[in-house]
Amino acid sequence: MAMTFGGHGLALNNFLSPNAYYIYPAGDVITGAEPVLDLTGRVEVARGDIGPRTAVIVVIGQSLSVNEVPTPYVPVHGGAIDQLNIYNGKLYRARDPLLCVNVSGGAVTDLRGTWMLPMADKLITAGYFDRVILVPMAVGNTRADQWASETTAPYLFNKINVVALRLRDAGLPCTAIMWGQGESDTSAGTSQASYTASLNKIIAEFNHAIPGCPILVARESYYYGATSAAVLAAQASVVNGTTVFAGENVDSIGSGGRYDDTHLNETGADQRATLAVAALMAALAS
Repeated sequence: MAMTFGGHGLALNNFLSPNAYYIYPAGDVITGAEPVLDLTGRVEVARGDIGPRTAVIVVIGQSLSVNEVPTPYVPVHGGAIDQLNIYNGKLYRARDPLLCVNVSGGAVTDLRGTWMLPMADKLITAGYFDRVILVPMAVGNTRADQWASETTAPYLFNKINVVALRLRDAGLPCTAIMWGQGESDTSAGTSQASYTASLNKIIAEFNHAIPGCPILVARESYYYGATSAAVLAAQASVVNGTTVFAGENVDSIGSGGRYDDTHLNETGADQRATLAVAALMAALAS
């Protein structure tokens, strides 16, 4: 299930304005949030034919969905896994560290990995897709209310529109949007009502900007061994089984899959990738 969209329905209707593509530098507000943008050694690729055997997956969230796994992952199907650079709108062969997201716990030059490349590999190995295009837009150390705010720096809410514009301009459909966030809200003690309100606003904006694209909401709250019943309840409450689906249960990955009892190590990244594939394919089959 993938959809293609035109100019209508996008959140910001001034399509010709350069400001529509502006991404506020999150690093000005959040320490260590500077994205990897260096294109040295990156291989630009053509859009090519996009059909039902190509998955285009948007990944939004916080530090577990940036470059935080200690070792870069080298995919088996590297020639079939690409990523969209939301800062310049071009497609590149995907490799760790992924472009457009920061490096958790290190400088942007550090070599680290993600769970997204293992997920893409597994989707191809299992025969679900022949090509996977990742669209990373996560920012480490962020709360749900920051993603829901268009009036407070770093204006993360506005990134939703930028991603929609980049997909539109690149002629790419949207297979799924994967939300993976919650650790910062566990730390902050966010209430169920507050988290639910933020997440509903984010979902509504995705539905406006990229209409028809299924959204998966991961169960994700594990923070240094603690979890949040409020955050988990909020994440479960938005699932409707038609447009919003249950994502992977990241909290099921225990301390053995985390190098600091929060962030994923190589084992945890592989576990999450497996869980994500199962959740994604269950949602697409609905």
